[in-house]
Amino acid sequence: MKNELLDQKIAKQEERLKQLKAQKQAVEAREKAKQKEQDRKDDTRRKILLGSLALKQMENEENKTKILADLNEYLTEDRDRKLFGL
Repeated sequence: MKNELLDQKIAKQEERLKQLKAQKQAVEAREKAKQKEQDRKDDTRRKILLGSLALKQMENEENKTKILADLNEYLTEDRDRKLFGL
């Protein structure tokens, strides 16, 4: 009788441990997804700021010629090249 009671308690605790491990995995997955989303937002922000800087620098005709020459070498897709008249 005593062994059966102990076995039941052990099974109950093992089930609880399993539930806690599942909760921990869910929390870690949410944190990872949140970090990935933040990394994506940061990357987008960097691109916007760099683009803004390039557009500001293109107000100077000499810089504009250099930037467009660099873009001409860098861009490979026709739709991207059309954006800059290349």
